[in-house]
Amino acid sequence: MTGITAERDALPRAFEDSCSHCGSELADGQEWCHECGAARTLIHRPPDWRIGLAIVGVVAAVAVLVFVLVLSNVSSSGSSSPTARASATTIAPPSKQTATGAVPGWPVGLGGWTVALGAGTSHAAADTRARAIAADGVQVGVLDSNLHPALRPGHWIVFSGRYPTKAQARAAAAQLVSLGHAHAHALLVGRPA
Repeated sequence: MTGITAERDALPRAFEDSCSHCGSELADGQEWCHECGAARTLIHRPPDWRIGLAIVGVVAAVAVLVFVLVLSNVSSSGSSSPTARASATTIAPPSKQTATGAVPGWPVGLGGWTVALGAGTSHAAADTRARAIAADGVQVGVLDSNLHPALRPGHWIVFSGRYPTKAQARAAAAQLVSLGHAHAHALLVGRPA
C-alpha cells in the first residue's frame, strides 16, 4: 500500500513540473519551457491603448460642448443694447397725478435708485415743484426723507422713476438733464425704517 500512496503523491508533483503545452519536465522555479518556449505562468496582455484614448476624447468633447453652450448664453444675454436692457429692467415710475391733482409718493416699503429733481423743506413746496415738472410730461412723485434713514431728514424730495441699479438711474438723470432739468441726479433711497 505504501507504493500506491507514493505513486499518488508523486503524480501531482510530476504534473506540476511539466509544460502544459508539450509535456516536457520543468525544474523548480523554471518559468519558461526550454523545449517549446511556452510560459509556465499565465501572462496577461496589456489593456488596449485605444480605450483610454476614446475616454479622453469623449471627456474633451463634452468639455468643448459645455464651453460653447456657456459662451453662447453669455453672448446672447449681452447682445441687446444697454438702453433695451435698462428699459427691460426699469421698475415702473410713479403713477401719473390722480384726478384730484395729488402727487404720488414713494412706493410703500421699497428701496431703490431714483432720479432726484429737487427738494423742499415742506410738502406743499415739493408738490408745487412736482406739478411744474409734471406739466413738462415727466412722471414725478414726492417722498418724505424722514421715512428713509439713509436720506438727510427734514426734506421732501421730488423724484422720477425707481430703478434697480445706479447706472440705470444715472442714465435716466442724464436724459432729464438733456430735457432741461439741470439738477437731476441719481439718488439711492433706502428701505423705510
